[in-house]
Amino acid sequence: MIAVAARTYRNYGECRAAFERLCADIAELPGAVHHTAEGSGWVWRLRDNAGGAVAVSSRAYERHSTCQAAYERFRALLAGLGSGGVIPFDEAE
Repeated sequence: MIAVAARTYRNYGECRAAFERLCADIAELPGAVHHTAEGSGWVWRLRDNAGGAVAVSSRAYERHSTCQAAYERFRALLAGLGSGGVIPFDEAE
């Protein structure tokens, strides 16, 4: 697992639409690596333009550099999907 949603959605359609917006808008969305709440590791958060978290790392990382690399890979993955890549979801769900 790469990331988890930072918000809940009422149904599949709402979740799917939010994911597609995330892919399309990834270049403009701010985010960063932060200490965990306990201060014993690193997590990343991707935020919307209002500052609310939209996606977070699926786990804490021991090293800042490893967390930063995971964050950058996630952004690159979404950018690829937003530019016409295949979105790996079954329409029937």
